[in-house]
Amino acid sequence: MVRIKTVKPLQEYKLLVVFENNEEKTCDISQFLNIGSFKELQNEELFKKVKNAGYSVEWPNELDLSSDTLLSI
Repeated sequence: MVRIKTVKPLQEYKLLVVFENNEEKTCDISQFLNIGSFKELQNEELFKKVKNAGYSVEWPNELDLSSDTLLSI
């Protein structure tokens, strides 16, 4: 797994993620918004509260996505 350096929420349910290897990627999270608890992230205010957790990003409602998942989307 690659560690995440920074994460920034963007418009249209996208995240700008910079990984420790300096790879920068815009990740479209919208594909997850109709799956189980991820539906809660349709609330843009909640979506914008994303935090870097090292090897994943996470939201206050205990949802997370791993760096591996982010690299693959």
